[in-house]
Amino acid sequence: MDMEAGKTLTNEEVIRELLELLKKNAMKEQANDVFEICSYVDGLEKKIDSMTEELTNMQNQIKEMQEDTLVNNVKKALAEARERLNTRCEQIKSQVSEVKAQVKSTAKSIVDEAKAKGRAALYRVSEFLGIKKRLLDIRENVRGAIKTTDKDIAKTALLAKGFREAGQTVANAFRTFADKPEVDYSRKEQKHPITKAVLAPMKAVKKILVSMELHLDASINKLDNLAMNVQLDKEEHMENVKEQEQTEPERAETERVEAEIVYSPMVAEPQEYQYNADAFEARGVDEVKQEAAHKEVSKVREDKAR
Repeated sequence: MDMEAGKTLTNEEVIRELLELLKKNAMKEQANDVFEICSYVDGLEKKIDSMTEELTNMQNQIKEMQEDTLVNNVKKALAEARERLNTRCEQIKSQVSEVKAQVKSTAKSIVDEAKAKGRAALYRVSEFLGIKKRLLDIRENVRGAIKTTDKDIAKTALLAKGFREAGQTVANAFRTFADKPEVDYSRKEQKHPITKAVLAPMKAVKKILVSMELHLDASINKLDNLAMNVQLDKEEHMENVKEQEQTEPERAETERVEAEIVYSPMVAEPQEYQYNADAFEARGVDEVKQEAAHKEVSKVREDKAR
């Protein structure tokens, strides 16, 4: 495996660049979702490596078993069971590799567009949902592998039990022939070479497969969560933009009202002045009338005095 092929997604430069852009644009939740999705894919690769190691160990154990321990047809059957698991493993490995390539490709496209068009392009992280179909296919393959492995484990356990009991019967037969007491093997835990060579690796592989299924469940849920967070962020952003657009007319209206308030006193001043002039004029007329009346009264008094 070359270094590029074995490089984890979380250490890919384009993924790190995307995460940085998301954080800088206040999309921390989306950044966390993307990081966890990449971590899940990396985890699947690690589990496949562990499964491959177990299957390789099984193959070596079968090869090393003595011909007198297992008849050739049984050995062949065990090798075929191992090959079935190996085929599944290679299929899953190929599927995970395709997911990894798609994640990298999508991330690069988003980063390039975000550099050119800004924050709006980052909403495209929801496109990671495109790998959901691939993950569902992998999960289906894993579930199929679990079922096959369960059957092979049951058959292998039964075979091991048969050989173990047959060996114990033969051993007691020789003891009887040698006038020795038989051994009660039911009180002793004895394992047949098949248990070590095939059964133990099979159980280890099954454990890995179950873990992979849970891993896939979590990654699929995380994809749905990412899509939801992107949609919520988009709606919130659009609402903020709408509010900003609404404040512009409101600001214009406020400025218009303020202008009218400033203008009104300027219009009212001549009205107030005219009102005061009328009042002054009215007071003047009253004073003239009063003065004329006073003069008339005085003149009457003078006439009477005469």
